[in-house]
Amino acid sequence: MSKLKALIDVTKPKQTSLLMITFVVSYLVASDMLDFRFAVAAFSMYLAIAGTTAVNMWLDRDIDALMPRTKNRPVPAGNLSPLECAVYGLALFLIGFATALTVSYEFAVVIFFGLFFDIVIYTIMLKRKSPYSIVLGGFAGAMPALGGWVAVQSFTLPGFIIAAIVLLWIPSHIWYISMHYEEDYRIAGIPMYPLVVGMEKASWMIVAATAAMLLLAASLYILLPLSIFYLVVSITAVSFFLYKAIKFALSPDRVGARKMYKLASITLGLVYLSLLLGVFL
Repeated sequence: MSKLKALIDVTKPKQTSLLMITFVVSYLVASDMLDFRFAVAAFSMYLAIAGTTAVNMWLDRDIDALMPRTKNRPVPAGNLSPLECAVYGLALFLIGFATALTVSYEFAVVIFFGLFFDIVIYTIMLKRKSPYSIVLGGFAGAMPALGGWVAVQSFTLPGFIIAAIVLLWIPSHIWYISMHYEEDYRIAGIPMYPLVVGMEKASWMIVAATAAMLLLAASLYILLPLSIFYLVVSITAVSFFLYKAIKFALSPDRVGARKMYKLASITLGLVYLSLLLGVFL
């Protein structure tokens, strides 16, 4: 693995891209247009997410080395030194944060809280100690969506709802995959919620979060000037996922958990796609 590839991989490009999609859609819903301000805000957000992710990889290098799923990541594999990873991640974040200040102070606050919830609350304070780590740590994943709105409209209710949809989606994203890779987390000593309370109870918590996600998705149709296309597609997508989540909760298993993990990503993608198209159609 080349050094360049290691520097790219340590930012988790797929995860960063997914978070950037939530930012872009939220920004477009708030502004209806792409302009220079968008380019600056997007540059800032991308660097902030990538930098935060790299710092996270630096902090988690010891447990990543223990889990078969993560042992080949750049730092535990020896393709990037811990110091290189830490300095690189911090530099990316600081550049992103400094750029965010040129957009607005509110936007910079969102960028900062993305790092704070991911690194301090989730990774340092909760991940290795509490089964409820993602309940608070999940706020980090919602910050790009909130940032897209705040960069245009400041702190208003629709932006919080758009971000909350991501927040309520995160349990399905994290807990389903932790069910599938249960042994990896046991080896690393990470008390993920499904491992502590069992797959069945965790699955019903996902059902509850998804039901709340359905209500919030519907509320956006009332709060924003969106076409009926948004309502039909988003409600259909989340309702189908809710149905599958209930079906899974009645008889959970590791193989099915991976399928639900993939379906969760598709569902969020459809909600945000319908949100975007609902503005322009």
